[in-house]
Amino acid sequence: MLVLSRKLAQSFQVGPDIRITIVKIDRNAVRIGIEAPNEVQIQREEIVPAVSADGPRLSAGAA
Repeated sequence: MLVLSRKLAQSFQVGPDIRITIVKIDRNAVRIGIEAPNEVQIQREEIVPAVSADGPRLSAGAA
């Protein structure tokens, strides 16, 4: 596992077309923004088993 330290508004790249940006830092939470092509699926880990059993996954461009 790669562990990175980032400050507010700093970013890092995952591959050539995915950018992760630190949007907000609170005491117990960090908000991140993810910029990725629409065909890249982005899901919270805790819902992956439920989503794959219930139907199609949402893409990065879905609301």
